[in-house]
Amino acid sequence: MKNKHLFFKHSESRILSFGLFLLVVFLFLLALSAYFHPDEFNVLLSMAASNIIFGRMAGLSIGISSQMDTTELIAFSLFIESIMVLILYPLFVLSWKSLHVVTYAPLNDFLKRSQKSAEKYQPLIKKYGIIGLVFFVLTPFAMTGPVVGSFVGYLMGLSHLMTLIVVLFSTLIAIILWTYFIKNFEATLIIYSDTLITVLSAAAIVLLLWYVIKRRFM
Repeated sequence: MKNKHLFFKHSESRILSFGLFLLVVFLFLLALSAYFHPDEFNVLLSMAASNIIFGRMAGLSIGISSQMDTTELIAFSLFIESIMVLILYPLFVLSWKSLHVVTYAPLNDFLKRSQKSAEKYQPLIKKYGIIGLVFFVLTPFAMTGPVVGSFVGYLMGLSHLMTLIVVLFSTLIAIILWTYFIKNFEATLIIYSDTLITVLSAAAIVLLLWYVIKRRFM
């Protein structure tokens, strides 16, 4: 009970609340899409799942292969990644402050791995300041990107507002750059769009099954 009272006294809780609000809006929009435009719903759901599980390039590839409008594609991808940052960043900060508001084991494991990654890159990024953080968010490698970038921003001592502005602006730039890069392969993606969605969906199911088996039996 004490931890809950402490939680609501922190500014991180307001960021988290806003992130959860955007998540509810996102789910509501998906529900509307499923009812009125089921074909578009399949694409949007595949994009969201692929972005979360496999990263930005996978989600953008599905949108481009489905010939989604470029502006909508960029806005939708930014919306997804913004929600991820606005939810995971405050949880990371609260965990760092030893406020045990996260009890879900997989999320705890993710935050611990991300913390190690953020601590690893923080000295190098701090050397170059905000420019270093921008390039870190732009980098399409494992354990980089906006979520871990926001963790690094916190460890650098940036304010919440500055961290979120830098990270989300860098995310927008990264999405735009990768969209126009992937569009060079648009013709190929269109041909294999169904295969791409099938393969990524199958891979997501395999990863989920492996995680369940590992947690339960190993």
